[in-house]
Amino acid sequence: MRRILHTVSTCLMLGAFAHPCAAQGAFTGSWDVVAQDEAPWVAARKEPKPQPEPHLLKSQLVFAADKVVAPGWMGCKKAKYQVSDFSFDSLFEGGLSDPEHGLKDPKKLALKMGFTKEPVPTMVNSCSELLFHMQDANTLVFALNNMVYTLKRHPSSP
Repeated sequence: MRRILHTVSTCLMLGAFAHPCAAQGAFTGSWDVVAQDEAPWVAARKEPKPQPEPHLLKSQLVFAADKVVAPGWMGCKKAKYQVSDFSFDSLFEGGLSDPEHGLKDPKKLALKMGFTKEPVPTMVNSCSELLFHMQDANTLVFALNNMVYTLKRHPSSP
């Protein structure tokens, strides 16, 4: 129940603070998927371990003003973007805070994952509805099926 309330509040915050935009500012450009790691909220659970999406590693995502170029269902034409600022405890839909499974300090975990400051710029697009969190000007992360994927800005991208 607590997790559901947190997710609902995160969605409300996204709606309240989001800025719809045709272009997505710092997220614009080409990004290379360079790593896929098990999400930290999975380690303390006895569930089967997640499997990475093999087609994502070493793939490229492009966030353009009007479209997302990406593997399979992640891409689309006529993309709409929303950019928001998230606190550490709201990252990954609240996944860094799960006291029942030993995750009691989302700030400490976010810092360990490479985030350096709050708020964290976060973009969602109408194509996949995945949340892309910006660790720094050249690094994005997103979660999918209990895996965290790291993207680096493509060298030729603005």
